[in-house]
Amino acid sequence: MVNVLQIGNIGTELSKLVHEVSDHQTQIVIESEGKPVVAMIHYDYLVNLLEALEDAIDSKLLKQAVASNDEFFGFEQVISAHNIAHNVEVRLEDFAKV
Repeated sequence: MVNVLQIGNIGTELSKLVHEVSDHQTQIVIESEGKPVVAMIHYDYLVNLLEALEDAIDSKLLKQAVASNDEFFGFEQVISAHNIAHNVEVRLEDFAKV
């Protein structure tokens, strides 16, 4: 549920509004001259929203990277190239433990 308030009414109601958002997970939009300027949402909702946005961006970037890449390298090839470049012996089994 979204409540809309005018900015002039916020000062006396702030504590009540914070409790309303916190306890009931209400969403509040604060307007100034009829235009939305601020939103109050539950913190957990914000965290979940930002994580979902980050996941969507990562997914889009991955799709773009795959689409622009003409060649695919398997994990084994990457490990082998790493070992040669760094003169080390990382084994594929080391990653299976994670």
